[in-house]
Amino acid sequence: MNSAINFLDLPTPGGFSLTSGRGPFAIRLGWSVTAAVLIFAGSALNEGGRAGSEAALAGVAGALALAAGLIYASWRVAVPLAAASIVLSLVIDQVTGVQGDVLMQLAGLAMLGVGGVMGGIAYRSFTSVMRGQATDIAGKKAQLEQKHRVFLAATSELDGARFGDIATFTSTIARESGADVACCYLSSADGRRFVPQPPGVGVDRLRPQAVPRPHGNGGPLLTAIDSGRIFIAGDETELTELITFVPDDFHLAGLMAVPMPIGDHVGGFVVLGRKLGGFSDDDRRLATMLTVRAGTQLASAQLVQLTHFESARYSLMNELIKEASGKTMNEVLELVLGHGGEIIRYDVGRALLFQPDGTYVVLDGSAAPEPIDGPLTRVLAGETMLRNLVTEDEGIYSGLHPETLGGTVNEALTPIRGKTGVIGALCLGRRGTSGFSQQDIASLDDLGSMAGVAVENSRILQVVTGQASRLDTALDALGEVSQALTTVTEGSKVLEQKTLEAAVRVTMCAAALLTRSTPDDRQTVISSLGFPSEVDGMDFHNGQGLVGATMLSLRATAVPDLAANPELSYPPGLVAYGLQAAICTPMLEDGRLWGTLSVFDVKKREWTTDDQRVLATLGNQGVVAVRNAELYDNNQRSIWELKNLQEALQAATSTLDLNEVLQQVLAGAAKASSAQIGCLALDESGTLILKGGFGTDSSTAEKLALGFGGDICRDVMASGNSYMEALSPSVAEKDSPLRPRAVLCVPITLRGKPNGVLFLANYQAGHAFTPDHRNLVTELAAQAAVAIDNARLFKDREEVILASLEALANTVDAKDRYTAGHSVRVTQYALMIARQMMYSPKDQSAWVRLERGCRLHDIGKVGVPDSVLQKAGKLTNEEFAKMREHTTVGFNILSGLKMLTDELVIVRSHHERYDGKGYPDRKKGDDLPMFAWIVSAADAIDAMTSDRPYRKGMSLDVAIEQVREGAGTHFHPDVAEAVLDAAHSGKLNLIPQESLYRDAPTIGAFENPTS
Repeated sequence: MNSAINFLDLPTPGGFSLTSGRGPFAIRLGWSVTAAVLIFAGSALNEGGRAGSEAALAGVAGALALAAGLIYASWRVAVPLAAASIVLSLVIDQVTGVQGDVLMQLAGLAMLGVGGVMGGIAYRSFTSVMRGQATDIAGKKAQLEQKHRVFLAATSELDGARFGDIATFTSTIARESGADVACCYLSSADGRRFVPQPPGVGVDRLRPQAVPRPHGNGGPLLTAIDSGRIFIAGDETELTELITFVPDDFHLAGLMAVPMPIGDHVGGFVVLGRKLGGFSDDDRRLATMLTVRAGTQLASAQLVQLTHFESARYSLMNELIKEASGKTMNEVLELVLGHGGEIIRYDVGRALLFQPDGTYVVLDGSAAPEPIDGPLTRVLAGETMLRNLVTEDEGIYSGLHPETLGGTVNEALTPIRGKTGVIGALCLGRRGTSGFSQQDIASLDDLGSMAGVAVENSRILQVVTGQASRLDTALDALGEVSQALTTVTEGSKVLEQKTLEAAVRVTMCAAALLTRSTPDDRQTVISSLGFPSEVDGMDFHNGQGLVGATMLSLRATAVPDLAANPELSYPPGLVAYGLQAAICTPMLEDGRLWGTLSVFDVKKREWTTDDQRVLATLGNQGVVAVRNAELYDNNQRSIWELKNLQEALQAATSTLDLNEVLQQVLAGAAKASSAQIGCLALDESGTLILKGGFGTDSSTAEKLALGFGGDICRDVMASGNSYMEALSPSVAEKDSPLRPRAVLCVPITLRGKPNGVLFLANYQAGHAFTPDHRNLVTELAAQAAVAIDNARLFKDREEVILASLEALANTVDAKDRYTAGHSVRVTQYALMIARQMMYSPKDQSAWVRLERGCRLHDIGKVGVPDSVLQKAGKLTNEEFAKMREHTTVGFNILSGLKMLTDELVIVRSHHERYDGKGYPDRKKGDDLPMFAWIVSAADAIDAMTSDRPYRKGMSLDVAIEQVREGAGTHFHPDVAEAVLDAAHSGKLNLIPQESLYRDAPTIGAFENPTS
């Protein structure tokens, strides 16, 4: 049976096996047709001559034969089935008893068996070919899907990746290659290490670390990467090259490291790991392609970043160079530190400058020089130092102090490279745990280089522009002095100082002196710059020091080293002042020595002809400028004095008040002569009486003028001649400080007779009066005498008028014997209240007006009929209305007198009430000045305390109580408070008077006395 099966499986003559699935379709089809013919013929023979149940049993036998043929390969089942079919056929024959049918039936069964065998072979051949084709199709489909996935991954943008985003690159490569673990390593800035880029994929427990590049002597993984080859491994063993500790339970079935080319070198690599199964060729190709793409994009990102950085760097460099132009090294380094944050982050920065003696100084000068040691020695050698987690005990150079005791800071020290080497260090400090890393070294070097370039450019610009600047300065200074020749309004002292400042600026020196010739042929310092005050006013004789040598030669004297020429260094002790070089040039006016101009330097110096020429030009122009300014000052002073004379005379003649005239005359005289103290005294019955003071109070003025200067004033009155004197400085120093250093006293003469004197004094040295002052004040006094006389006459006339008015007021009081003395008492009460209120302490004339107004306040009663004024009983309403008219009548009588001001207000308004219910104008509150309310209260107090036929006067206590109750209604609150305070302190007392009606009834204080 097996041999038969083997026979059937033999290759066909065409070289194909029917069961191999590779035979021609026609052969398989032939086998199928033959099997069908055999089955059809066998069935016919098996069924031949039978019917009914016999035919059915014969069909069963045929089916068993056919089944045996189909499963011939399983002979243990096929043989029993074939035997069963034969047995069943024989049984049928025995039953039928027909022998001839058995052979046909057996032949039919044989044909069915062979047909089953051939049909099975054909079926299996067809199904095998179909299964193979289906398998091929599935494989091709899987390959196509893998190729499509690789194509999409290779040609599509990385999901969510920003330009140069390493984290997204890493996760994408891991996802596309089916990796469970992934980490990207990039080369450090110096190219010496591979540094892991967080966060990676699945590496939380592994903690990747930076590893050095192998350079031919590393492990297999890093060696392959360094040579640009992919590394493949079947487990995690080689991870130890990258990770110091691999957990025991961490296992990989596949490990792959793919190099990442960046530019023309290996810029990093990606490590991929798979826990189940290894990596296929497609995985390798896909990982390689994605890694190359990541490297390309990273290179582009680095190029863009580098371009931006370089652009910012050059922009910053240009800005620094532009801003550093003309600045000192310290200022340039401050600029670098101010802009350094644009290149690298730091919190505090400080620059150190290395000195030739092996020390360093801090840019801001906050500390003394310190020796260069420790990390600074390596910086001096050109190395950038990174110092992280530094304590104060280790030394902190950036000036950044730890936030807590025992805390740490991070520092970076980068050299400042100049043309001659390292000239200093930039010390940058950073707080927190994020210190400076190797990646910052390039930025630090750039910052140090920029600082060096900016410093060198600043030095070059200073050297190149130094000479031009000196020439510009010289031209500017000469221009200023030339302008002063036509602009003389600044004054000689200002021009002297400007000449010195210009000389120092032009020659770039430290100090200067300006001297001027005196009548006795000496030179006196009139202005100095850079010297102590003791030099001012110093005198030089011929041959004394540098200035004396110039006086003799009338030529510029240049001394490059004062220490080598001691005869020229004193006076004024130039070496002691720290000066080492000097040049002095004469200042000539019309060929005569006007003065000298000297400049001094703190270092030894060879003076050039340009220095001498510029200084000589400056000195000669300075002479002209100062002389013009002095002439202008003199002219302006004369104009000023004449203007003051005119103003004083105009002010003196603008009023007829004697006191004002006297004060205006005195103020004008003092101002015109620049006097500190002034006094005016008039002769009264052979005695000088002080009438006004200027610059101090009256008592002090009287002491100074009529005390210390009493003899001078009396001599001037007796002789009629002015007196002018100035004490010498030596005498003035020994005398009392209250004795004047300069005195001017002129008589006030009217019709050839002295009527008084003007006494003026100065107490400061160097402020003597001049003949111009004397002439000006004398003229003022002569013209003012007329104004004083007119004011005296007017005052006499005024006093006559006022005396007449007071007499009229007294006459009015006398008409009513019951109110006799009322105006006098009101005046006294008003003065008591005013003193309590400290009324007008600086204006005595206000007191005069107050007293005069009180005396005249009832003058209007002259217009009240005697029948009303002298009526013993209560007044009718008509009579009281007539009595009220006395306020307006009095005002109308006095309003024509221009000398009266406050008095008119008192006369008209002394019956007004604070609440506006008074008369005649119903004024209230601030409608009236305070003196009116004072008189109103004084008038009410006298009215309340005086007896009348219809009302008995009340006591002072009751009257004071009435004032208290009337505060804010009848009386001004402040005046009422003053009345209460004065009464309480005893300053306001009841003025006694004789009463004609002691038994008069007591009624209300302010009841209208009408029937």
